[in-house]
Amino acid sequence: MSETFSETVKQINAQLRSFGSEAVQQVMFKDRDGKVIGQIRYGFKPQYVFDAVNEILQPENWRYEIVSKEIFDFQAVVEVKLFIRIANEWLCKGSHTGQMNIVKKNVGDAYKGAVTDALQKCFSLVSIGSDAYRGLLEDVYKSGSGKRPPTNNRQSPPQQQKSVQKNKKRNNQPKQQPQTSVPQTPQPGPQIAGVDYQQLNGRLIAIGDTFNKKELLKADGFRWDGAEKNWYKEVAVH
Repeated sequence: MSETFSETVKQINAQLRSFGSEAVQQVMFKDRDGKVIGQIRYGFKPQYVFDAVNEILQPENWRYEIVSKEIFDFQAVVEVKLFIRIANEWLCKGSHTGQMNIVKKNVGDAYKGAVTDALQKCFSLVSIGSDAYRGLLEDVYKSGSGKRPPTNNRQSPPQQQKSVQKNKKRNNQPKQQPQTSVPQTPQPGPQIAGVDYQQLNGRLIAIGDTFNKKELLKADGFRWDGAEKNWYKEVAVH
């Protein structure tokens, strides 16, 4: 069974590589003057990890369980345990904790984002996405040879179990690009590990691990909104 599991992981990683530079993001840290601090790193975008897993395993062959969850005043924290079915047996490597800041009292989106964060960490425990921590993605990112991934199984993990039958019915229909629930950056913002952005009412709002990255946000011009409890920057409204 270990040989089968190893082969499956290799196929998933091969699928991730086939996505090209579109699936890779650059992670850097800057000081107050905008100068890059330390080494620039490169990693896979979370949604593409889920795409590759769904493409190779199929959604019905992996699942997760919520071990614990805590909703604080401004952050959702969730511990998730991942299960993968190989040769008709469910394997569990361990659990991981994910987190996401609560924006505009939207606890649901924060909870879902924390689950997504935890799942990506769990996949790394079985070497899925290993090119990232082996430092092999810099050339891919700089090549710019992005490829669109298959769309028949694209989905965010909290909804994956509900859409299995729908995916099967659509196999003979023209493929369309579905929407995903992973937060998207509405306009260029500083590339900071664990931080995403949302645009609302003329503001670019930082979400995610902003507590530990507040100095980097301040260096890029973000300000703390004491009333809304978030970091923001004014943006031009078109």
